[in-house]
Amino acid sequence: MGWFLFLLAVAGGVAFAIWNFHRKTAARKATSEARFEKIFKGPAQVPASPPPASAAESSAPAKAPPAASAAPPAAAQRFLGQAESQIYYLLKSGLPDFEVFAGVSLARVVGAAGEGREREQQLRRLAQYQLDFVVCDKSMQLVAVVEVESAAGAGAAGDQRFKSDLLKQAGIRLVRINPAALPQREQIRTLIDGASPQ
Repeated sequence: MGWFLFLLAVAGGVAFAIWNFHRKTAARKATSEARFEKIFKGPAQVPASPPPASAAESSAPAKAPPAASAAPPAAAQRFLGQAESQIYYLLKSGLPDFEVFAGVSLARVVGAAGEGREREQQLRRLAQYQLDFVVCDKSMQLVAVVEVESAAGAGAAGDQRFKSDLLKQAGIRLVRINPAALPQREQIRTLIDGASPQ
């Protein structure tokens, strides 16, 4: 009789644990779906007819609608501009055994020194800079950074110099490609591997 009660208690405990697990899983799923709806579906639709206003509210001047009810931003027409697209396809065709990534944050490529808050501030600063292309081998080891040459103003030239200096300090090869004078597909591997360009 004692064994029977013991087994019954164990079975009841297991059943409760399974029920509790499913309940918590369902609650997490509902919370996640609500968060998804809130982030990606935008604000709730405004009701067709607003509730009647009180006398005090009706005499007050009309307020502008909140910014949250504005139309969501439209997607960009293209992810890459024409010049960047040409260079991307040139890299992909000239380096079939490499991976090419566009628009990579400098913080993903160059590590930050220090610890704690100082390191976080450096990472935030680096994240403000974008690299045009990053080339990796199949094991995702970084091989080179490719930047598109452009006629830049003083501010942009300073940004280019900052990125160039940082990449040099980190020992990362930087290749600049002029979209007006694209290299031949056969020359791309030579440029990326670090030999003198032809």
